[in-house]
Amino acid sequence: MTFLSVLIALLIERVFNQYRPARRHGWFSTYCGGMSRVGAVQWLMTRPWGAALALLPPLLLIGWLQWLAASLGSLAGLVFGTLVLVYCLGPRELGEEAEGFIDARDRGDRHRAQAAAQDLCLVEAPDTEPRRSFAVARAVVVLANRRLIGPLFWFLLFGPVGAAAYRAIHLMAEHLQAMDCPHEMKRYSDELRHIADWAPARITATGYAVAGNFDAVAHSWRTFDYVPSDGPLAEAEHLLAQTGLAALDTFPHEAHDLYGDDPGDVPPYPALTPPVVEDALALVWRTLTLWVGVIGGGTLIAWIA
Repeated sequence: MTFLSVLIALLIERVFNQYRPARRHGWFSTYCGGMSRVGAVQWLMTRPWGAALALLPPLLLIGWLQWLAASLGSLAGLVFGTLVLVYCLGPRELGEEAEGFIDARDRGDRHRAQAAAQDLCLVEAPDTEPRRSFAVARAVVVLANRRLIGPLFWFLLFGPVGAAAYRAIHLMAEHLQAMDCPHEMKRYSDELRHIADWAPARITATGYAVAGNFDAVAHSWRTFDYVPSDGPLAEAEHLLAQTGLAALDTFPHEAHDLYGDDPGDVPPYPALTPPVVEDALALVWRTLTLWVGVIGGGTLIAWIA
């Protein structure tokens, strides 16, 4: 049933996304805001595992609903798992956003292309080509983990509560980063996000190697140099950017050329023509198809055994 939930959720996400209601997480922002204003909870969240404990109430509720759905039969478990997974993907559809940027760029609509690029990029998007397309391609290979493979990974391990925990961790960290709260709260929520992203990021990078240029990704991964002072969140982000772009053969070989003084400061390499965004998106879909095939194969073997 887990594989069926994954398959149905991805079909809804990619094929029938026009019928999917918009994902709204306002209730969770209200929950995080309320927690951050309560003195005892604020004190708890300034401790190393306080952020995880603060998420227990909604996750315990989802875990109970997961148990209840499973006890009602396979069909109820399938429906509940699919609904939770669909809600935890995204929150915005990666292909739709990237294709919106490509369409605006190719039509010469600079304002719409810049707005679409800024929605995708994790930092300030460059306003000239090919720097902007390169930055968007970098964002695509990074966001594939956050929006798709990360939730799928934790769903496979723990079911609906795993996918919900991954999305809640990210939403809480993003909410706290935008708030005026103690530094320790932001630090520990980011560390929790780092833990949640560690394994999925490496699975995504492995998929990039198989679906793209294996030798280039292997070399890029071996030479990947993570500087702890960059912050825990930057580790997964930089690893995915470096390996994802290596899989496409569209990145400079020196780390300082790739990142510059700022992650958004991308030099205008002549080889980095606009189709790099299309190539990055195609790489993401190949990687996702690869891992769905692996999940399906494992499910079939388990069923036969």
